[in-house]
Amino acid sequence: MKQKLLKLKDSGAFMILLMLLCSIIGVGDGSAMTADATALDKGGSADTNAMTKVTGMNERSEDLIMAELDERVTKIRPHDVILDTIARTIDDQKILGDGERTSRNQEVEHYAISTIELTATVTTAIDDTGASQVVLETSDKKIFANEQTIIAKGIQGYLPNGAVDPLRSLMLYVINKDSSGHPIVVAVNGKPAASGDGTTVPAIAVGTKLIRAGRAGSETQIQTDPYSAVPTKFYQYLQKFMAQVEVSTLFERAKKEVKWTFTDQEEEAVFDMRRTMNVSFWLGVKWKIVTPNAHNKKAEDVYFTEGIWTQAGKEFSFSGLSVTADSIVALMKHAFTGNNSSKRKTLIVGSDLLEALEKVEYTKVVYVGSTVQSHGVEYTQIVSKFGRLLIAHDQTLDDMGMADKGFILDIDFLRKWTFGWRVQDFDFRKSGQSDSDGRALIEICGLVLRNPDAHSRVSLT
Repeated sequence: MKQKLLKLKDSGAFMILLMLLCSIIGVGDGSAMTADATALDKGGSADTNAMTKVTGMNERSEDLIMAELDERVTKIRPHDVILDTIARTIDDQKILGDGERTSRNQEVEHYAISTIELTATVTTAIDDTGASQVVLETSDKKIFANEQTIIAKGIQGYLPNGAVDPLRSLMLYVINKDSSGHPIVVAVNGKPAASGDGTTVPAIAVGTKLIRAGRAGSETQIQTDPYSAVPTKFYQYLQKFMAQVEVSTLFERAKKEVKWTFTDQEEEAVFDMRRTMNVSFWLGVKWKIVTPNAHNKKAEDVYFTEGIWTQAGKEFSFSGLSVTADSIVALMKHAFTGNNSSKRKTLIVGSDLLEALEKVEYTKVVYVGSTVQSHGVEYTQIVSKFGRLLIAHDQTLDDMGMADKGFILDIDFLRKWTFGWRVQDFDFRKSGQSDSDGRALIEICGLVLRNPDAHSRVSLT
């Protein structure tokens, strides 16, 4: 018997029997695994465990897709969707303290790190009544803290002998706040009191410019008002952006590549996704509704992200006049002063504004610099002593009817919150719907401006 078995083992018949046995076992395993597939509204199935061709491809490529997708997406016509390209390539996207670059919730809190203004003006005149302290009503009472010193520009202080000090402005000191939050001040170098004890507050006219100076604590003092005016908390919603393709040769073509790559159809779908995302990043409205839709019959939350156009804290207009070297200087001053931000910013423009900038006869004060590459985009430059503006045309502004508009963006204060990419593959053969595979690409994300006053809307008219 043993000799017969050995003969069978050495023969071709044994190999045929073994192959048939493996085939039977394989069919049984395939049936068991396919039973767990989840039905889709379209009639396809997303099978997370079955050893199918789609899943097999995922096992070889999913990590590669997730690691490289953002970089590859960015390379699809980056100059047509400038804002989206910049957002995908900013260096500091590690928002969470644990080093992850992703959010875990579609509702995110962020802080606009805006600086407190240094100046305000007097709104109610102070008369010279010989008072040792007065309530100072100003255009912005919130910027003055207790123990703050305040320089009153244009109002001269006094010397100890009672003479006007020709060199020094009047300096006030906040000793408290009244019930309405206005600072109560004494004059540090005011008029000497008639009693010879301390000083009095001289007359201060409406419109006098007040400049915040350093706080001054007393000898044993260890506390002062907290720096509570900033940062200001804002909320942003992260929108679920989606694209889907169905291609019969998608995975066969991908298998031939050393690295995962886009098919032509997938590339076009992702580019359209980026174009529409770019519009949302500009003009989206932060909102949340509960509704069913064509692909989900159950009413669920739908989040819409806020665009950066309305997040900017400043605005500049050329007032319909021709753009000149002088008005460019005014733009540079607007962009780089009063907001404690970077000395290099990006001016993203529509075609009409770009045309106006191209017609300017630049001078040695404001001149055109060499082109530079940054954040996946090639820029031209306008250079002045105020700072450097990198200029890029965004076709989306033209498409939105904003060819005469622009946006000064300080990339150092742009943040992208994201869940990261999710890639979901479908095999529509199982449902008999079509001889094709499908892929959905999903990114849940939104943009925030951390320092609103570092960014500005720009308009020709």
